[in-house]
Amino acid sequence: MNAYNILKYIHVLSVIAWIGSAACLSVLVWRVRHERNRQVLTALLRLGTSFGQMVAGPASGLVLLTGLGMVGMAHIGFGTFWVVWGYAGIVLHGFIGGVFIRKRTMELAQLASSEGTNDHAIAEAGGRLWTVQLIYLAIMALVIGAMVLKPTL
Repeated sequence: MNAYNILKYIHVLSVIAWIGSAACLSVLVWRVRHERNRQVLTALLRLGTSFGQMVAGPASGLVLLTGLGMVGMAHIGFGTFWVVWGYAGIVLHGFIGGVFIRKRTMELAQLASSEGTNDHAIAEAGGRLWTVQLIYLAIMALVIGAMVLKPTL
């Protein structure tokens, strides 16, 4: 076993942790968006946010670092199409997660903790969050496909 294979192993495990976490959180949102118990909903949103920050975020950073290390070690070239596609995926991850998913999660949490909010408004906010999460997962699936298939132009 060499350093490249160790990096690749860590890279794949990190992708599993990152995308698995994102998928799990998406299912959680889909499931709880119709939750009528506001305390349960607020607690689950808080736990989901913490989980994302403690697992998915660091795992995505590890994916980037190990990916950079592998590209450098293997002399693949940082301008290779599928490598650039991976960079684009990391940028989109940061943008979609940091802007859209964060904003939608905060909106849902605020509605869930407000006394006068009706259940329909909460379900709509949960639906908007879930839609963004599905778009995010679809983009990440395309990035994973590029990493596995390594297409060239």
